[in-house]
Amino acid sequence: MKGPDFAAIAGLIIDDIVLPTGDTRMGVPGGSGTHSVWGMRIWSESVGLIASYGANCPAEILATFDQAGIALHRAAANPDPTPRCWQIFEFNQHRTEIFRTSESDFYRLQPVLSDIPAEWQTTVGFHLLHEAKDIPAFARHLSAGGVKWILAEPPPSDFTPEKLDEFAAFLPLVDIFSPNWEESSLLLGINDPDAIVDRFLEMGVSLVALRMGGAGSLVATAEERWRIPVVPTHVVDVTGAGNSYCGGFLVGYAQTGDPWLAGLYGAVSASFTIEQFGLPVIDGETDARAAGRLNELQRKG
Repeated sequence: MKGPDFAAIAGLIIDDIVLPTGDTRMGVPGGSGTHSVWGMRIWSESVGLIASYGANCPAEILATFDQAGIALHRAAANPDPTPRCWQIFEFNQHRTEIFRTSESDFYRLQPVLSDIPAEWQTTVGFHLLHEAKDIPAFARHLSAGGVKWILAEPPPSDFTPEKLDEFAAFLPLVDIFSPNWEESSLLLGINDPDAIVDRFLEMGVSLVALRMGGAGSLVATAEERWRIPVVPTHVVDVTGAGNSYCGGFLVGYAQTGDPWLAGLYGAVSASFTIEQFGLPVIDGETDARAAGRLNELQRKG
């Protein structure tokens, strides 16, 4: 049995969202991997998530994967109950994540190498969302299995100067690195976006996509770089936008081999994520809407 063309591996989380206005949205399907595969699904019909989640995970949350046509493979060891978090947003789009369940269990019971089905090890593109210290083992395993493109995105808590050596260890082993601007600044002690991507390129990765929120993204190789704008749309909730960008970027780069186009794919995926609370609906109109947004970005150059 063939596995999906594109996949992510991460824990599934139930989000309870608090907006700057004080409004709340409770029980929203979330987690970095969830948002990533929805970003992939905008561009590909062959997508899957390897996830850890508790036996109490509501059936309606699991059903969203079937409805979107996304394969869901449950890890062997799982946190119980399903991880749940407050996601608290400020007006400047800064997000604070506070676990309502055991944070240590969430990280301790992330999917492991043995959770990757054999047929998934030849996936075209894989999004790794594990801690920086764990990425080298995953990257080597997936590369040996035939995965063509690996994108790494460690959790925000890893972006501290004390863990810089862990980033130096995994960056030469992955194909794409997509951090965000704020976290990268904390890690490197550098605020200038161009200087940030220069530093990551020097550390051994060949393609960087620095996500900058409302300022778009900066995509860079050693030879060239591109400023990618955001897609103009009505912003409702930015939860998961960065993860969706990564999912879209990975598919775009695998399909086109063009870093600039991959950045546009990522921007379009993120635009679908921010238009509502929770996950965007994948339906018969999705392909046309995505193509229209991509064409508009291409037209703007």
